[in-house]
Amino acid sequence: MPYVVCTSKHPTAVNGAVSGYFFGNKERIVLLNRLNIISLYSESDQSLKHLVDFHLFASLRFVESIPLCDPRGPERHVVFLLSVKQEVSIVAFERLDSGKIDMITLYHGDVETHFHQGRVNDATWCCSGVYGTPSGSLLPVVLFSLYRGGCIAFDPVGAIAADSRASKGAGSALAKLFQEDYIQSVFKKAKRRPIFSHANFAASELDVRSVALVHRSGVDSAPFLLVLYADSSSKTHVSEYTTYFGKNDEQRHTEKATNRSWIPDAINLLPAADMIQRKGLLLTNVEPNACLLHAVPDGFFVIGPQLITFSSWKVSTTQPASSKNVTTVDVPHFGAYVEPVCCTALPSQELLILFEDGSCVKVTVKNDGDGLHSGKYTLVLSPAVRLQTIPKCVALVGDFCVVASHLANTLWARWRTSESGVLVSNCGPVFDITVALDGPRTGVFAGTGVDHNGGLSFVRAAVSVSRDVCISDFQDVRCVCVSHDIIIFSFPGYSRICRYCVGETTVLEELISSTFDTSRETLLLTYSDEHEAFLQVTTAGVRIVKPEEGSYLFECAGNGIEHAHANEGLIVFSNPAELNAFSVREAAHIANLHQVHETSCLWVLSGSSFLTGEWGTCAVNLYALVDRAVQHKACFNCSATPCSMCVVARPEGNRLLVGLLNGYVVDVPVDEVGSSTTVTETVVTMQPVRLFNLESHNAVLCLGEVPLILIVTETRFQLTGVDLNDVALGAVIPNPNSPLRYILFSKTERALIFGNISNVQKLNIDFIGLKATVTRLKFMPWSGIFVVSIRRTDKDQLLAVTKQETLCPDSLLENPTSLELLENERCVFIESTVLGGSNEWSSCGDAGNKDSVVLIGTTFVFPHEQLSRSSRFTWCTVEAGGVAPERATLRLQGRTDVEGALQCCCSVPNYAGRIALGISGCVALFSWNPADSTFVPEETIRVGTIVTRIVPTVQGDTSYIVACDVRHSCFFIRVDTIQGSLSIAARDPELRGVMDGTVIQYPSHHDTCFADDCFNFFSVSHTTPSTDSSEPPPSTITTQRLRTTAQYHIGDLITAMQQGSFAPCSVINDFVPVPMALVPGVCGPQIAYGTSHGAFGTITPVTNETFLLLKSIEISVAAVLPPLGGFCHSSYREVLCAGQERGMSRNTSFEVLNPKAAEVMNRRRQKYLPKCVCSGDVVEMFLRMSDSEKRSTIKLASDQIVRWSPSSNTSLEEFVGNMDSSSLKNTAQVNKVSPHKSDDINELNAVLTEQSLPTLPLTVEAVSEFIRNIQRIQ
Repeated sequence: MPYVVCTSKHPTAVNGAVSGYFFGNKERIVLLNRLNIISLYSESDQSLKHLVDFHLFASLRFVESIPLCDPRGPERHVVFLLSVKQEVSIVAFERLDSGKIDMITLYHGDVETHFHQGRVNDATWCCSGVYGTPSGSLLPVVLFSLYRGGCIAFDPVGAIAADSRASKGAGSALAKLFQEDYIQSVFKKAKRRPIFSHANFAASELDVRSVALVHRSGVDSAPFLLVLYADSSSKTHVSEYTTYFGKNDEQRHTEKATNRSWIPDAINLLPAADMIQRKGLLLTNVEPNACLLHAVPDGFFVIGPQLITFSSWKVSTTQPASSKNVTTVDVPHFGAYVEPVCCTALPSQELLILFEDGSCVKVTVKNDGDGLHSGKYTLVLSPAVRLQTIPKCVALVGDFCVVASHLANTLWARWRTSESGVLVSNCGPVFDITVALDGPRTGVFAGTGVDHNGGLSFVRAAVSVSRDVCISDFQDVRCVCVSHDIIIFSFPGYSRICRYCVGETTVLEELISSTFDTSRETLLLTYSDEHEAFLQVTTAGVRIVKPEEGSYLFECAGNGIEHAHANEGLIVFSNPAELNAFSVREAAHIANLHQVHETSCLWVLSGSSFLTGEWGTCAVNLYALVDRAVQHKACFNCSATPCSMCVVARPEGNRLLVGLLNGYVVDVPVDEVGSSTTVTETVVTMQPVRLFNLESHNAVLCLGEVPLILIVTETRFQLTGVDLNDVALGAVIPNPNSPLRYILFSKTERALIFGNISNVQKLNIDFIGLKATVTRLKFMPWSGIFVVSIRRTDKDQLLAVTKQETLCPDSLLENPTSLELLENERCVFIESTVLGGSNEWSSCGDAGNKDSVVLIGTTFVFPHEQLSRSSRFTWCTVEAGGVAPERATLRLQGRTDVEGALQCCCSVPNYAGRIALGISGCVALFSWNPADSTFVPEETIRVGTIVTRIVPTVQGDTSYIVACDVRHSCFFIRVDTIQGSLSIAARDPELRGVMDGTVIQYPSHHDTCFADDCFNFFSVSHTTPSTDSSEPPPSTITTQRLRTTAQYHIGDLITAMQQGSFAPCSVINDFVPVPMALVPGVCGPQIAYGTSHGAFGTITPVTNETFLLLKSIEISVAAVLPPLGGFCHSSYREVLCAGQERGMSRNTSFEVLNPKAAEVMNRRRQKYLPKCVCSGDVVEMFLRMSDSEKRSTIKLASDQIVRWSPSSNTSLEEFVGNMDSSSLKNTAQVNKVSPHKSDDINELNAVLTEQSLPTLPLTVEAVSEFIRNIQRIQ
């Protein structure tokens, strides 16, 4: 089944930060590596200002700032990028006259490794430096590791020069960035030398922890390399390597002959591994746990958790020549073992060191000697300062330093005063996900963050309403009118008048005696400054209200007024027979208009114009007041009767939104009302659309059982929800100084809510800080509570949290009803089951069973054990009460011990009283024994190494357990409910380390969707077994192979995934039907996932027809838009596997000499191509393209679609599975030779029309509207 993958929230973790003069002027810029996003910030007005984000088709591992120093011009830095797929790119940035910032690619290519693709975490370090040339220039060099025991040297100048010689475009790009003299002397005259050079460390350097490339001016033109390593006996040393960057072979051979060639472990094992040579040891037996090395002009630092060691290049005249001038100082005691993470040299001749707990200290080197003792140094530490983050790296930019963090917020800090603030807010890695269902609504709760930054994140497409004041026991409210400090609540046949005051507390006081008319329903309330009185519009007329008296200025017979609206001093109200205009300034009736059709809704545009909707004609009319008379100006027709309307102010022009009786919304610019342009209608619900204008947020609230918010953008609108069960009506508090802006009435809660909306955006994340790591959480639908596992420093705790408590984090922090585990006990899973239940598949998830319990699995960890050898699982009931009556409590019922590392659990479908446990690499069945009130082990089957997830499922009458393994991918385990045996029915033949997975069930097959540890997504299919009983059963059951139906490189490590959606209303639910026009082509439940870099996304199964259109658009967009940084979308989406062929590992000579080699190599490469997965992010880029780019994309997409014909021998399923293996260039050649027949296009259009998809020929308008509809559910 094809899928569409969309990123709902981009990564916020920062893996690296570098600074430099990237624009070629004096503007200092800091660059952040956010995995697949590059963010630029500049120092402006004593603050850091965000400039631009560049989204790349790559997962970046390292970034380095590379200086290219032109003596005759300003200094410029370019950026070195290394991706996890072992691609290298050199990019530069240019600020155009318009203010736009462009990224210019100077070089892109694969690393020439002579090896295969390494694992994601194999690249452990990267550093850069400069070396001198005979002409006096300083040229950069980059060293990085891809494998243990060696490093790779990259020559940026040589790479740029080679690319400029091969491409005219690269040469013109250089001309924009550098002066001609510098280009000729550095790039054009650069000798042709290898871009990548390999170097090997000594065999004794087993664990290389840190390196530093040092260039000392006046000592030697070539830099030397310092290596901090641990040997086989766990002793730590610092070694020195001589480098030969920028020297030819003759110079290198001469220097090697005079160097220390007698050292036995300075042996080069690989060809071209002659760029470095070990010179000897600089320091021996430094702190055993030292992990950081940093060089400064006067020497170098070795930093560990306990000691800071400084070694000077200078030697005192009283010391022997062979000795080293070494000074140490103790690291301040932080109360625990804390390792240093990063450091940087400050302009004040200090070294800033940051530790993993956020502590930072400054170290100053002072020369205590004079005369003969001038080489004596001491280290002075400044008082430690604690930053509220977990640092990973630091970059200096002016008076600021940027402290980047992978696990917490990235901060800016003033290194002089230690003042700090949040630069990039990061929720942290996602540890677990659970989906809470509330009727048609869905909400995704995730455990995010580490230690003090940890907590619960409520992720959903819904804005949060602050419930500052909530008045309960309200019902039958029809309208709320607010003006100044008066609020009128209208009920059937009467009104109630209240006065409110907003201060430290909000006071609402009902006025028993007033001059307002309380005997009728109130439709509108406004204030006249000229008359210092209120104007109250009731069903009977318009009444002027003063403190001492009140009277009707205009009366309508029969209480017939139904609609009223006021704006800019004009009141318009209507009864079934006529429209009336009333002046607020004059407090007088000024005009009326008799109607043929009744008014269904109205809206006042200005003091001289208004809009109305009509019953019967389905028309929207524009009227104007001219000389105290109403004149008709324009109109347009809709598909149904307008029942509500509002106008939203936008910078590009006001927009009119009209809600129709059939569930559609009309969106049209106010200036185009009445023009000949076609009105665009979009379906949003299955009931009449009643709109309420959120005036201060440029958005509109769609009232009803499932309230939606329409976020008006430059092009149409996006949908999101609101965190209320329902909204029947609303009102705006006109006081701009009031913290309360809206009054909302919920009919189901029978509550009147006073509050505000902090931020209206498509996806919102409400973070509930628990100051601890949330490792596991699970929503229990039968009790409506969350069970949360919190990992603290001393022990794990388990909490039962209600939905109401998630709104009040303070009560959670002080919760005394937690279930505490032992000090070395760790929670590994939380599930629910029914003790002794029938486990019928049709009744799974039923609420209210008295025997429902919470299963909690734990393991015992010891320092000397890599994998736990003992575990246990506990079952608890959820009870109300405890210390606080409104809280839920976990009540312990029993425990069972098991041997091995317990990992996961599930109920066995259609097998009474059984649960399945994942223990180490086995799946074990346990049955409930009611006599002893405990679980008893029954059957065990070994499937892999470590089972990470087991999912129950049923195909036909057969029960299965899908087991995911950390090494051996996934298995379908058949459960014989009669004999009680387990057997492997099918398995994935590939070795994939599964992080998490879920099963989507279809009538004919089941798809297991999972993510592996190489940033990939896979889907494997298992067909339903035949139910034909006439065939005799086979004597032996063979294990089937699961067929890979979809694969795709996500680019981030998915840590948790569940069936669910961030959308305000679930695509598939039994409460509110969702029209297929809003979700075209969706054929299954969505999957929500979270990643280790703080990103969230959705995976949506779609039909083959929808995928054909989306994939054609994706391929076309990727072909039209130039790849940023040289990173290609097609290469990026190839699945990443350790050991696959990369770069120079593909020996092309074999392909030339051996005829079969080309076929073998091509078959190997086909194995990694993406299949049946489309990137929704790339499809959305179509909306941001220019008009010419859109037209080119449409043409290419049409060529892609017509490659398949319904009358061809290839089925649509086979065709979409091979779309990634074909190129646009070949497609264009085929189309040019053999034009497509009109009959084929007609058949294809019939297939597309059946699925409500745009037909051929594609148009920009139709494709844009189709993508917007897809966006609204993604």
